[in-house]
Amino acid sequence: MKRISKKQAQRNREIARIKQSLPPVCAICGKPAVDAAHLVPKSLYPEHYTNPLNIVGLCRECHNKFDGSLAFRQRQKHLIERVKSFDKCAANRHFDL
Repeated sequence: MKRISKKQAQRNREIARIKQSLPPVCAICGKPAVDAAHLVPKSLYPEHYTNPLNIVGLCRECHNKFDGSLAFRQRQKHLIERVKSFDKCAANRHFDL
């Protein structure tokens, strides 16, 4: 069994707590949410990995579109504004504003 650091275990607990507090519907289309999605990717913005404002519930279809299509991301004005509320630079770069 792979061991994780205390720091990673703490982050995992924070993410689990955030996931439990998410609404049960997709933040984009209103269908049942099945995924917790980072609005700005954790690989590029690790400082927002456990930021509750950076995590939303999405259905699988919207999550795939959000991750794979800049044009789709750019149409999600309410999510862009949410990211701007905690990191304007990240919003400008990730949504190519």
